[in-house]
Amino acid sequence: MKALIKALAHRAGLDVMSLAYSRDYIYDRFLPGALKMHGIQTVIDIGANVGGYGELLRRVGFAGDIHSFEPCSQPFGELARKAAGDPRWHVYQKAASDRSGTAQIHTMVGSELNSFLSPRESSRKMTETGTEDVETVTLDGLDLPIDWSRTFVKVDTQGHDVKVMAGGRNVLRQAALIQSEVSFLPIYQGMPAFDEAIASLKELGFDVIGMFPVSRDSLGRVQEFDCLCVNRNLPR
Repeated sequence: MKALIKALAHRAGLDVMSLAYSRDYIYDRFLPGALKMHGIQTVIDIGANVGGYGELLRRVGFAGDIHSFEPCSQPFGELARKAAGDPRWHVYQKAASDRSGTAQIHTMVGSELNSFLSPRESSRKMTETGTEDVETVTLDGLDLPIDWSRTFVKVDTQGHDVKVMAGGRNVLRQAALIQSEVSFLPIYQGMPAFDEAIASLKELGFDVIGMFPVSRDSLGRVQEFDCLCVNRNLPR
């Protein structure tokens, strides 16, 4: 029956997918088109964790340079191992923020949830295991030989994205695309609300071209979206 439904939908120009895989599906179809449309040559991957986004980029056909930033020791080790065989995938054990220096990050059972902010509620993955002092840098302070007008900046820092943007006002105004995780139902204490995050993006010249659900609560409400934006000031 499932095969029949998919076959009929395909004839009508539609695709049927499991909700569990819809986020990957959207990225597989939407992201490659956006990268191609804007001639993206470089991706700045902020909050790289263990390298999942870099792997996604290679899977959808992106062959340019990836610069991945991950401050925490455990996930950085795995990230470095994944990037080791790829000469165009560069990794840095640093966090992007609004200032350079050092800061203390909360580490969780699920390393993808590590954050400079404390969690509002505890869960199996969002249980603190300790803290780690990490090096912080600003995007404006990076010395990378890249064309920012052909650069896509992906930011996923568990409630710290607005501060990342504050530390990159000059270069981000030149960037073609940015992706930021925005929250409708904050999962960390002091996490910027949706309207504040969108206002920060708009102030830098970005408009939304896609929003993809990241997580839901027990009632099915969307907690966070990956928000993909384009620079409205790009040459047309």
